[in-house]
Amino acid sequence: MIDIRKLTDADIGQKVIYGREYCRREEGELSSWNDKYVFVRFKGPTGEACEPADVRFAIPHEGEE
Repeated sequence: MIDIRKLTDADIGQKVIYGREYCRREEGELSSWNDKYVFVRFKGPTGEACEPADVRFAIPHEGEE
């Protein structure tokens, strides 16, 4: 799970993994966020809105659940 409150500009471009129960896992890059969603760039040039609970960093960050 990604905590939006802890994200910084240094996190943009970091590899993340999207995964929800009964869904295929996908790897992408963190492109941005707002107060409700994280946006992940999977294949195209723009980010797709994802629930923060469904996304985690590919390389865990300190304090990440």
